[in-house]
Amino acid sequence: MAQKMIYFSFMFGVWLVSVGSMFPIFLLFKSLDQSLHVAMIVASVLTFLFIIVQRTFRGLYLINQIQKNI
Repeated sequence: MAQKMIYFSFMFGVWLVSVGSMFPIFLLFKSLDQSLHVAMIVASVLTFLFIIVQRTFRGLYLINQIQKNI
């Protein structure tokens, strides 16, 4: 349970850093509410992609470990 909380807090931190880094860039081209909205959407998509890639490589690592043990 503690590992899941650490994982979720890490993912939330990644999301916050993504929003914080993209928000000023979008603020140059859009209004305040539009730039915050777009930054949150883009950060969510990037975070989900990060989770998918992370789980894919973990699965590939486990498959390679099983093949080495055979």
